[in-house]
Amino acid sequence: MPAPKDPRAEPCWVDLLTSDMEGSTQFYGQLFGWEVRHDEETRDEGYAEVYLNGEMVTGFIANDPDSEVQDAWTTYLNVTDVHAAAYATKMHGGKVYLKPIDIPGQGTMAIIGDPAGTGVGLFQAFQSADTTASRAPGTRIWNELHTRHFEAVARFYRVALGWCLSPVSDTDEFRYHTYGQGSEAVAGIFDISSYPDSKAGWRAYFAVADAEQTVALAEKLGGTTIHEPHDSYFGRMAVLSDVTGAEFAIIAPSRKQESEA
Repeated sequence: MPAPKDPRAEPCWVDLLTSDMEGSTQFYGQLFGWEVRHDEETRDEGYAEVYLNGEMVTGFIANDPDSEVQDAWTTYLNVTDVHAAAYATKMHGGKVYLKPIDIPGQGTMAIIGDPAGTGVGLFQAFQSADTTASRAPGTRIWNELHTRHFEAVARFYRVALGWCLSPVSDTDEFRYHTYGQGSEAVAGIFDISSYPDSKAGWRAYFAVADAEQTVALAEKLGGTTIHEPHDSYFGRMAVLSDVTGAEFAIIAPSRKQESEA
């Protein structure tokens, strides 16, 4: 069996901060076929595990109404040493929003911010695991950071977290770099300076079988279409928001992408 890859600060997980646990359960359950499990141990902590075909794919976290934090999907990066990564964050112009804390039986996590203030999670697992994104419908397929401070943010990820960035396009009109090249890419950074309507932050993408059908179902369930389905190198994609306004994206992988998987 192939050995798990060493942690290298690439996206490994996403979870949803939601102010409507029941509404999110209904929305994503019907949209992606997810099963949300509220067990006795985690219910009081405001956390629910989410499964697809018996495999845990994400988690829902109850948003405290007094927190003044918007509902959102959070991306996590796997790291070898979360304490060292938090220290490097502060050394290179970032911030630590949540100091490293232990998650019993799983690992240690923290929440940091890049020099533009955009937050992302860090996770150091107690045991190695394969965290590669999947192309199966209903699973995480891609993560990318949208920023209006491209140079400072790209430098931060290079020097603080060890990213090796490769340009896909490097013009003022369209600047997009990936962590890794081609089919080996695991994340992207998108300069949205020329896109005034775009929202800064990390975006989670989920694989679907049909983009148009998924968009139509999302709207029927109370979601909103932010960007209509359109073609990209990766496949047919769209940007949506759920019943509480948390944004996410979907991709129906192209045959070329599937053949490279």
